[in-house]
Amino acid sequence: MHLPDLDQVAVVGSGLVGEQLVRMLRERGVKPALATEPIACTLAFLAVPADAAAPLAIDFVNMGATVIDLSEASRGRQDVPLVIPSINGHLLGTRPALIANPNCTATILSIAIAPLRAFGIESVHVSTYQAISGAGQTALAELDTHETSATPVLGEPLQHNVFRHESDVDCTTGHTAEEQKLIQESRTLLDLPHLPIAATCMRVPVRMAHLESITVEISRPSTRDEIAAILAEDSCITVLRDECPTSRKTEGQDDVLVGHIRMNSKTSVSLVAAGDQLRIGAALNAIRIAECLPH
Repeated sequence: MHLPDLDQVAVVGSGLVGEQLVRMLRERGVKPALATEPIACTLAFLAVPADAAAPLAIDFVNMGATVIDLSEASRGRQDVPLVIPSINGHLLGTRPALIANPNCTATILSIAIAPLRAFGIESVHVSTYQAISGAGQTALAELDTHETSATPVLGEPLQHNVFRHESDVDCTTGHTAEEQKLIQESRTLLDLPHLPIAATCMRVPVRMAHLESITVEISRPSTRDEIAAILAEDSCITVLRDECPTSRKTEGQDDVLVGHIRMNSKTSVSLVAAGDQLRIGAALNAIRIAECLPH
């Protein structure tokens, strides 16, 4: 798998995800152009807020580029594929002009449970413990300086605190926007549009790596060893058979770590999954999308 010619890749965005993208591209021998507006290129990565990404995507596509949008601007569009290559990479076969990179929590959940489709996934309960870096540079700086202003950037003090994800709450359903993204995007990625998913998303005072506590109800009876074995076959998963993933173990890793696997019954399994949300949850998945594009 190869990326386009070395001088044909552009990255728009200078935040944490944009910085991670540039770093990982350079590790692969690619020297991307750092752009603030559309330029002539073969491939463009958009790591900017949704309101900026939407018009940029149109302009880049009109200039002949393939666009990988890491914002939420393209994720809910029926005409734009939402892709994790190891799960639904076949959607890249037609080389779509615009491709959506999923939400980081949906990416971690979907990778962690995709192999369990072999047992028939009936329902999912997931609680996320999301690192502060997922909220951007300003929030991470507040955590690192140990200083909380009169108006904390996420609405709650970050130090010594766990709180509900800061995204808006739907007054009808009670879900935060983050929970709704997790539900909708995971259904799309897993190609299970009616899968019952109960989601709770929380912020925790750590720098990197999101953890998720997941319980999956399956239709075919199984054992802990069978579950661990099928998970271990996935190239994007590292199974910790007798351990539980932690933020520190996960930071800087390319795989989703899965551990603390327990059988609640023959048709119910609980596990903990963790992923570095700047890598597998964003930049690395976007690069893998690019590597899988047909030439």
